[in-house]
Amino acid sequence: MSADEERRGLLSSGEPSQSAPLLGGPLVSWNQFWTCVVPILVAALALPSVFGLWYVSAGIGALLLLYLAVIVVILFCFRNSFQLWALQRPWNCLVRLLLPPVEIIDSLGSGNTDYCMWKYRSWGENLCASAQVWIGSHKEISKALTNPQARNNWLGEHPLYRGSLPEGPSGRCVFLLSLSNKAAGGTGDHEAFRKCMIDTLFNDAAVARETDEISKQLISQAAENYVKESEFEFYHGTEGTNTVFWTKYLHHVLFGLNIKDGELLKTLDAFYDGASALMHYLEPFGRLPCFSNHAGIGKVADLYEKSPSFANFQVKPEYNNMTARELALLMTSIIRIAGVQGSRMLLWLCTSGSLHGNLQVDARPIWDSLNLDDDDEVERFILEVSRLSPPVTISSRISTEPFSCEINGKTYSFPQGTMVGIPLVYGNIDPTVWGDDAFDFNHRRPGLRENHVGFNSVNGVGPRECPGKGLVLRTTVRLLQAMGKKRRQQSATA
Repeated sequence: MSADEERRGLLSSGEPSQSAPLLGGPLVSWNQFWTCVVPILVAALALPSVFGLWYVSAGIGALLLLYLAVIVVILFCFRNSFQLWALQRPWNCLVRLLLPPVEIIDSLGSGNTDYCMWKYRSWGENLCASAQVWIGSHKEISKALTNPQARNNWLGEHPLYRGSLPEGPSGRCVFLLSLSNKAAGGTGDHEAFRKCMIDTLFNDAAVARETDEISKQLISQAAENYVKESEFEFYHGTEGTNTVFWTKYLHHVLFGLNIKDGELLKTLDAFYDGASALMHYLEPFGRLPCFSNHAGIGKVADLYEKSPSFANFQVKPEYNNMTARELALLMTSIIRIAGVQGSRMLLWLCTSGSLHGNLQVDARPIWDSLNLDDDDEVERFILEVSRLSPPVTISSRISTEPFSCEINGKTYSFPQGTMVGIPLVYGNIDPTVWGDDAFDFNHRRPGLRENHVGFNSVNGVGPRECPGKGLVLRTTVRLLQAMGKKRRQQSATA
């Protein structure tokens, strides 16, 4: 077998496919809904009228309207209470009929920090939302993050469309966030693929590129633009510096790509600009042609495969025979969902002065007071910002055994296979750990680094910690140092 064949994916893992615990689920699948249910309903509404049986059509139409009315009432009046009832009995036919649309609609806003805190004030640290049982004490979150997890096709609070997740020619899913740890029922693919990613991309060569001349120029230009561009242009513009910087920087550091190549940047920008590309991965939007973007993803994956970082790629048993194509496709999703999206949000939270989530003070005066030459102090500032308003608010896992928890003063039991939300935003304000001043900004607070839950770990401990944590923190420190100095120079001459 040639090296090119190995790189292109003609070797497979040889391990069985991962199976995840399943609960009742919807009464019909999406494919059955569109190919069977919808045509039958249309026929049932139309045909009786053709034969003069209008009252049959009217009755069926009334039942459909009743169903929609029930969903609306649940969403507006009993959203969380209904899910609390439903998740205890997932095989109930009524649950399987009503929960799927409630789950999808609720998941669209559940990850918003303000929404999370609104529910926190109503229900406390434990509640049911987005068809998950959220368990939000710092103790339980730490336990979840530092132990193996069973996973399914979910991104935090939102279900993912399996057909949009990265996979190799063999059809196996390589999306790390969907793969269970081996100790929690997985095949070992998560550990093997993660190691392949780290060895190939998050290596010494990448660390060296973080401080080379190209990276220094990118950071310097970002600092210049910070004091020149309007707030909207810098943070939210289509060609704003916050997005452009992270797109160029991550692709230079991780892949060694020539970011001065205009055609290459056009290909990257077409996929990484804006938030609409995220819809490709989400259920049910990824099923729609207007959001599906397999062609664009394929072009970006081609660039990755041809990058210097992939030049010496080898298929190895220790990587469960992960191929170059599989890794390239995996990285398109990781960079799109976490790399660019999460990094630019973190920089926005640290430098814009916006009040967001539990960050209810303008952090810029505190930034202005920092010793910018002290990397540790700047990093603590970043950690405190992300404690109060984490870029990722919710993670999730599958319960591998029945469990009980207290919700609103009562104890409820849930079956094995229940989706469990891991609300990082709640763990970072738990007063039993953070004290009575949990909602105050204090980057010098004791235990900040040790107790911080973020990047899917606790103080760097966790089998699913974000591989890019160190890269993002180091880079954000350098950005805040460069931008902070420009900001102070501007203030001094104003």
